[in-house]
Amino acid sequence: MDKVKRQHQLKVALAQIAIPAGIEIRAWGEEDFLAIQQLSSAEGWSSPVRRPDDALQAWQNSWPALVAVKDDVVIGFVRALTDGAITMYIADLAVDAQLRGSGIGRSLLETCHQLYPSARLDLLAADGSRAFYEACGFRLLSDGMRKSYR
Repeated sequence: MDKVKRQHQLKVALAQIAIPAGIEIRAWGEEDFLAIQQLSSAEGWSSPVRRPDDALQAWQNSWPALVAVKDDVVIGFVRALTDGAITMYIADLAVDAQLRGSGIGRSLLETCHQLYPSARLDLLAADGSRAFYEACGFRLLSDGMRKSYR
């Protein structure tokens, strides 16, 4: 999907959801990558910092890939992959720790859902974030698995 189509699709999706006051959700740009690295590092996620070229390529190849912005500062993000019909995998979701509980993460997830309303959202969650995802309507599955090559 080309950039113009994505922008239109995002505009339509954003019109369907409630976003906390003072927050803008938009498609990420490469100028956001440093903030993405910083938020990832604060979560203890090392790949964006230790493997920046790979992480940047992952963002370039992902859609939806969105940032939440407040006062021109990136304060959250979501990076996902989808087939556009059945499944969307949420690869990364983070919100600045000081702004959690204000609906930003929920708005990012809801935007992803509105972009592809027939697709289910799948993800792997750390124990500490399970309550958040359950509050957003996710259910715990027992069969998630992962193999890392690096």
